[in-house]
Amino acid sequence: MKDYMLSRRSMLRGLGGVAGASAIYPVFVSFDAKAAESIKLTLPWLPEGEVAFMYAARKQGFWKDRGLDVSISRGFGSSNASKTVGLGRYDFGQADIAAMLKGASAGLPLVSIGMVNQRSPICIVTLEDSGIRAPKDLEGRKLGGSPGGGSRNLWPAFAKANNIDTSKVNITNLQPGLNIQALINKDVDAVGTFYQSSAPYLWADKVPFRIIFFAQNGLNIYSLTFITQRDRVEKSTQQVKALIEGVMEGLKFSYLNPDQTLEDFVEAVPESGKTARDREITRHSLLINTALGMADEVVENGLGWHSPEKVKYTLDTVDSFLNFKKKPSIGDIYTNDFVGNVKLTADEWKRVRESAKRYLFA
Repeated sequence: MKDYMLSRRSMLRGLGGVAGASAIYPVFVSFDAKAAESIKLTLPWLPEGEVAFMYAARKQGFWKDRGLDVSISRGFGSSNASKTVGLGRYDFGQADIAAMLKGASAGLPLVSIGMVNQRSPICIVTLEDSGIRAPKDLEGRKLGGSPGGGSRNLWPAFAKANNIDTSKVNITNLQPGLNIQALINKDVDAVGTFYQSSAPYLWADKVPFRIIFFAQNGLNIYSLTFITQRDRVEKSTQQVKALIEGVMEGLKFSYLNPDQTLEDFVEAVPESGKTARDREITRHSLLINTALGMADEVVENGLGWHSPEKVKYTLDTVDSFLNFKKKPSIGDIYTNDFVGNVKLTADEWKRVRESAKRYLFA
């Protein structure tokens, strides 16, 4: 079948944009076109607004134009995404870089190929009336979170950086997606989570809350990034280039066209826009992702760029707290070979900053 191509537009109409569905669809053939290369990509979590740019990349044809047909699957935490990509069950994935580094230290052949969160969204969220104002206030309290999430991976580092006696903190495992409800129900006093996966729900429901950002309390490191296997980087460079440039085009599109990106995402993931509340939550999350991507080095070098100094700081910081059995080599854990071609102009960055100003934090 390598001389034929299934119409992606036709297939997406049938699938409704949801990866993993199975059915039989009409096949449209072209004797002149080469079949698009099928790629499997895993998210770090459920598909929420912060990943809408990937669905825009697919809808707007940024991957298709580069010869890729990308299926997007939900994730079960950054640790799980790192493991499944490292084992080759997925071609690419998005994960928190701390989880990726932990996997690499255990022998998984992982490499970061395109940084999305220039600022870390990992945080502790509490209700306004909890009395928790600083990291040390977590002592004697119940802290909830997902066992496989980025905040749980970095909890030992956060605790050490802030002199928290972990024996005085009751760590409670929560099922995926139940963090905020458990917080509102006061089943826990605080949750370790991601900014874009928590604040939008509380804003939408007008619940007063506070956020303690890891980045403002001793852990100003990188966070969500795109990952793949080192062998793929070395042997399938054109495929990796196509994937990353396509996704960065989607990221730029989401920065400049949040309304259309929201529509593309809701079309692919209908539950994200069933009600006005759902759309509000999704939009908040989308714009938080924009705010987290703004940094001087990206303005200068292009979307996806890794600062070598910050990568080293991230590796050294995570290693110092998590005590890796084998610390990965700096040269093995990231590459800028596939980023730098997708940029915004000064006027475009000005527009982006204005649209995301509510979501910026120091």
